[in-house]
Amino acid sequence: MNGYCGQRDLKARGWTATAIKKFLPERPDATRPNPIYPNAGAPMRFWATSRVEEVEQSKEFLRWRAKSAERRQAARRGVQRRVTNMVQRMKEAEITIVRGWSDGQIRELASRTHGGNYMGDPGPFRWSNRTARNCIRHNLTNYEDLWALCNRGETGDEAYEVLRTRVDSLIDETYPQFRCTGEEKHGQVRSQMG
Repeated sequence: MNGYCGQRDLKARGWTATAIKKFLPERPDATRPNPIYPNAGAPMRFWATSRVEEVEQSKEFLRWRAKSAERRQAARRGVQRRVTNMVQRMKEAEITIVRGWSDGQIRELASRTHGGNYMGDPGPFRWSNRTARNCIRHNLTNYEDLWALCNRGETGDEAYEVLRTRVDSLIDETYPQFRCTGEEKHGQVRSQMG
C-alpha cells in the first residue's frame, strides 16, 4: 500500500516487534485482510509512512535504535564466544577408545549395530573400512557423549570438526587396518552422524 508501512516494511527499516508495540499507536492507520490466510483472524496492520518517519526522528526512538544495535552486537559477540568456548572444549576433551579388539570382534559388533547407523532404515549390511570406523567411533569411543556437547547447529560446526578430526586420528592410531581411502572418506558427512 502506497503511503503506508506494514510490519514487514518496518522490520526492513530496523524495527522489531517490541519497537512496533512501543512506538506506534495501538490502532494502526489502516488494515486489510491477509491475502494468504484470509481466515487467519487478525487483519494485516499498516501505519502511515509519514507517522513512521516522524517516530523514527524522535529522540526516544533514536535512543532505542542505538541500544538495539548495541544489543545485536553483544549477541553476536556472545555467539562467537560460545563457538570459541565449544571449540576449545573439544580441543581439550579427553577422548577415550577401547583398545585390543580384533577385526572379527569389530565386524561382529558392526553387524549387530549396523556400523553405528542409527538413522532410519540402514539397508543391507555392507562391511568396509568405513563401516568399521563408524562402528568403532560410535561404540568404542566416547565420541557420542562429546558430540552431544557440540551438537548445536551452526554454532557447533567448528567444534564438531575438531572433535571428529581428533576421534578419527585416534581411530587411525589404534586401529590402522581400518584407515579409509580418499573415496571412503569422501562419503562421510555430518548429517549421517557417521
